[in-house]
Formats: sequence, C-alpha cells, structure tokens
Amino acid sequence: MHESKYTDLAPIKHRKEFGQFFTPNNVADLMISWIIKDNPKSILDPAFGLGRFFDSLLKINKLRPDDILYKAYEIDPSIISYLDYSSHSSPVIEIADYLEADLKSYDAIVCNPPYMRFQNFLKRHHILPEIEKKAGIRLDGYTNIASIFLIKSLKELNTGGRLAYIMPFEFFNAGYGKEIKRLLLENSLLKQIIVFSNEKDIFPEVTTTICILLCRKDGVTSPIKLTRIDHVDQLKNIRSFEDFFQYELTPSQLPPDKKWSPVISGLYEQITIPSELSKISEYGKFVRGIATGANKFFALNREKIKNLGFGSNNYCRCITKSPQIRKSIFTENDFHDLEKSGAPVYCLNIKEHDNKKIIDYLNYGVSKGFHQRFLTNHRNPWYKLESRLPAPILAGVFNRGRLKIIRNFTGAINFTCFHSFYPNLPGENYINRIFIYLISDIGQDIIMTNKRKYGGGLDKFEPSDLNDGYCPSMNQFDRSSESDASEIIEIAKVDPQQAIDLSNRLITRILNA
Repeated sequence: MHESKYTDLAPIKHRKEFGQFFTPNNVADLMISWIIKDNPKSILDPAFGLGRFFDSLLKINKLRPDDILYKAYEIDPSIISYLDYSSHSSPVIEIADYLEADLKSYDAIVCNPPYMRFQNFLKRHHILPEIEKKAGIRLDGYTNIASIFLIKSLKELNTGGRLAYIMPFEFFNAGYGKEIKRLLLENSLLKQIIVFSNEKDIFPEVTTTICILLCRKDGVTSPIKLTRIDHVDQLKNIRSFEDFFQYELTPSQLPPDKKWSPVISGLYEQITIPSELSKISEYGKFVRGIATGANKFFALNREKIKNLGFGSNNYCRCITKSPQIRKSIFTENDFHDLEKSGAPVYCLNIKEHDNKKIIDYLNYGVSKGFHQRFLTNHRNPWYKLESRLPAPILAGVFNRGRLKIIRNFTGAINFTCFHSFYPNLPGENYINRIFIYLISDIGQDIIMTNKRKYGGGLDKFEPSDLNDGYCPSMNQFDRSSESDASEIIEIAKVDPQQAIDLSNRLITRILNA
C-alpha cells in the first residue's frame, strides 16, 4: 500500500468526490480484531480504498489463501493501481459501487465508508428505493452515504456475524438517524460505541466527528458499551475495544427517537440539567435563515446598489455573513458601520418587476447561470425569496467553543449563516431574558448538549436542535424582571464578559430560588 504516494498525487478534489479518508493503522487493527473473534470464513469490505483493513488482517491473522474469502468493493478504479499484493494473499476486489451490488451474505463486515451527503450522490434517486426495499426500512432523503452503506451491510451480515463500521457522529442526532438507530436496537445488533473526543489527533483529514460502531448479529439484548478515546496515545495500550470501555447503557437508555449525543456526552462531561425547565419551543421557534441558492447574486452592498440604480423597493437590509456580527448585541449603529465599510448588507428583494434596471440585472444573473442553481431552479420565478421578518435573536449555525448568540435590534433579516428565533405571543414578553439565558455559561452548557459535533472542534446546530434545547420555564423567568435583562444588555454593548458574568448570576438565582 502506498498511502503517502496516493495522497500526494491524487488531487484533493478527486478524493473529496469519492469521500476518501483513510483509517489509521492502529484503529484498523482494533476493528479487524473485533470482527475475526469468531473465526469468520468470509469478510466483506464495502469501501476498500487503499486496503488498510486487509493489511491489518494479514498482520493479525497471518492470512493464508484458503482461510478466508475477503470480498471488497471499490468504486474508484484509479486507487487500485496503488495496491501491491502478492497472488497468494490478495483480496477479491470488484470495481463497482457497493450500493448497486446484489445482496449477499458474510460472516464479518468491516468498513470506513465514503463521507459525503447523499444529496451529492448522483445515483441516489435510483439506489435509495432499492436499498429501502431490500432492507425493509424507510429512509430520509437527507441520509448520508455512510448510513446507507451501514444499512445494506447489516442486511448482509450472517447470523452470529460481527460488524465494525466507522460512522459520522452526527447521525446520532440527525432526523434521518432515527430509523437506523431503531434497526440497531430492535434487532439487538449494537454492542459498543467508540467515540473520539479529539478526532483530529487520530483522523487528521476527517472533517466531521467520527465514531465506531461494533455490532454482532447474535439476537442477544445486552448493555451497550461506551468508549471514549481522548488521545492517540491511548490506542497504544488498548488490546481490544471490547475490553476497553467506561460506561454501559441499556438499550432503553438510548431510545431511537431521541438524540443520543446529549446522553453520551452527558456521561463524560457531567452536565446536570436543572429540573422544571421548559423547551425553547414553548416561547417560539428557531428557523433557518434565508437560503438564496446564489448569495453572490443576491447579496448587495451600497456601492453596487448605487451603480445598478435600483429603487429602494427592490432590496432590504440583510446580514449575509456570520463575521459581519462580532458582538452579542447588534444595533443600528453597528449596521451603518458595516454599510459604510462596503459590506454586502442588503439583499435583492424585487418588487418592481417591470423596472428596466431590475430586468437588466436579472438577465445578467441568467447569463451567469444563477437561475440554474439547485434552489433557484426550483423556484418560480427563480429570483423570488422567502418573505421573512427581522428576528430579535440569532444563533450561529457553525460554532467553535461557545454558541454564537446575537440580540438583533436592527431591521435586518439574515441568510443561512444564522438561525432566526421568532417568538410566539407569550414568548414576546421574554425575549431579553431568553437572550440573557443563552449567553450565560449555564445556558450555553445546557444548549450545547444538543449540538452536532464536526471535525476540528466545529459544532453545528439545526433549528430543531435549538428548539429542543432547555431553558427556564416562565415561572422561573418571572423570578427576574425585564429591567434586570435590559441592564445586562446595556452592559453587553461595552463589556461582553461582564455581561456574561452578570447573566450567570441572574440565571443561577432564578434556577435556585
């Protein structure tokens, strides 16, 4: 195997197209050790790549030609040329898409599947119904490819067989993960989850937080072992994943319709959620920002508006990028400072459809192909955007460390760089207090239990993650006053850290009263 040569010569665009990220040797060794415990006669590797698992098998099992059938699939023919196996110890590799292959059966399965969104997979409309039919499971259109691989592999696993799969951690929380988790639990397949808290230390090229699932098709309902690996050095001292774990949970403690990340993370991070809390959804709801499908076309700055000669009816104020807001309080003065700096803080919002200058700009957009983007192509007309009011609270979609929370005092709407909170009628009376809670350390810790972890310490929130988050009930919020919250907001304009300190005191008081 020539991994360094391949990664040096293969363009990163090519590797991303095929979702290629390679398994570290020590991780592959441990996964292989798990699947060969029952002396399988056949092994499946659905995404062979550079053969890291097969190399581990040769090393650990001293494989002889007649011992085991090692069947592998690889969709990228170019990567095969980097392999170097003797005729006496070589796998049976089929250059084909595993998802299109007929169902077969194997004693053991090991896989590091490709990492890409299923929406980017051109054959998805053909393959998804077939997988659903074969597996007897209904899948969400947002399911990622790794999960589709897993479902098919579980169907192909023989009774008594073992499976080890590297998976993106996000499926524990995502809506599409419900049916997959149900499949794992109801069939007593899942035996252990291995989580990597510092994935960049072990999987340096992976852009999402990953975990390993160990499954066995033995029909035995048993506690599910939880393992967290904090550092690459830990792997040197682990002889078997099965024997290295910190916690065990019963299947009932991991219900398929609930997010698993808060349960698992809570064991290690010891976050205590106070009693009597309500869900944020009781006060209103977070929704995603406006998706234009072509921000370069729709986002405008003052100079561009002037040069194009648009009337004021054809654009509106808009936060188009997350870095445009760097403080937790966003005021009219802040907006005007951005405007003066030339930032694109306006959004095309056409009202005068017969305006010649508007028509000219739309024709320019068509000439650049903006009308044929995925979202624009599904709108009629292609430039029509959602109607949205300015939101009083904004939350960052991607965050490192703290969740980015903004109190918006402007008339600006926002693109998908932020989620927008719109209060219901009762919630309007608690906007400032909700904001104070969300910037407090207590609120941050509680809300973060619903985050989706990505690689490099990057966290992501979907609107549903925020809406399902806990916050004080109205009775608890009523232990403080609107003036308390307003005072902290004024301080936040000049001293953000002092505002956080004061928020901590206020939230502690209302929760402990």
